[in-house]
Amino acid sequence: LEEIPTHELYALVDISEQELEDSVFNLEQEMSLEFGEQFAKAEGTAFVSGNAVGKPEGFLTNSEIGTLNSGHASTLTADGLISLYHEPKAEYAQNGSFIMSRSTLAAVRKLKTSSNDYVFQAGNQLSGGMVSTILGAPYVQATDMPAVGAGNKAIAFGDFRRGYMIVDRVNLAILRDPFTQATSGNVRYVARKRIGGQVILPEAIKTQTVSA
Repeated sequence: LEEIPTHELYALVDISEQELEDSVFNLEQEMSLEFGEQFAKAEGTAFVSGNAVGKPEGFLTNSEIGTLNSGHASTLTADGLISLYHEPKAEYAQNGSFIMSRSTLAAVRKLKTSSNDYVFQAGNQLSGGMVSTILGAPYVQATDMPAVGAGNKAIAFGDFRRGYMIVDRVNLAILRDPFTQATSGNVRYVARKRIGGQVILPEAIKTQTVSA
């Protein structure tokens, strides 16, 4: 059994009564969208690199998840990617996906052979069709993944559905409080959400460290 603690995201904003009355667009709706966007950014960072102290555990910080070297001190290599793809057990690899940042994806696209040909050809091993793949496995761009650099874990691969669990205990809730700041002519909006996340099956996920 796994116990997954949930952590609270909290934010508040005070808006004047006059601003709410005179705005030419729905200010409450705009604020709700902003709450949702900022909470999503915080969640994404925690799922990747969170330290599990007051926030979810990131899969990059879990010490039980194995890592492979890329084969070069400062960049990625095609051999390293192939090794990463074949590292998880078959039952995880068949449902596996790569996770990397947009800049890392660009580095993967630029990998070349000794004859200066691109390793991953569009429409072949790296496609831009309905489902984009690398070595036959789909990839996901994650803003919070580290860029390619010495010592960075730039890519992760595995079955994240089995290896990592996210728990939404309480979805985004926004409380309109017209009383607390009434004497100053403001309305206070309080947003909160409870969410948890942690690695539950370390062997289903592997990372790649940029290292020789």
